[in-house]
Amino acid sequence: GIRSACVIHRGTNISLSTIYYNIDKLKQAGSLKHQGENGRLRVLGRKEKKAIGQYIRYNNEITLREIKENLSKIHQKLVSTSTISRHLHEYGYKNVLCQSTHILTSVEKQRRVQWAKKHINDDFNPTIFTDESSFQRFRNTVRR
Repeated sequence: GIRSACVIHRGTNISLSTIYYNIDKLKQAGSLKHQGENGRLRVLGRKEKKAIGQYIRYNNEITLREIKENLSKIHQKLVSTSTISRHLHEYGYKNVLCQSTHILTSVEKQRRVQWAKKHINDDFNPTIFTDESSFQRFRNTVRR
């Protein structure tokens, strides 16, 4: 039913000013729902966000500075590199450098061949071979 502001205040311990504010809002808007659309507008629109994703998928070694230049040339958007980085982070991209691995020397290669020749007749049926290392010729700086 209909209650006065004082009755609502006593029953809920909500301040009177808040209750009066919400009553006025109900009279004017017909709802207590937040109107939204306030605050600062985003710099990147839907097209620009899609373009950034395409740049990364096409060339995952592209730098933030190159993405920034592409956006300014093609989409006429002046965006900071930190904004682009934040956008990529929101979409699950991580900026990483691959672990460096040393190249085998000729002595190490020879030792491996000797070990293989020594164990050529061993029974490897109960053995599970795994390889957890990854090798890259060039740095892959973006990982998803």
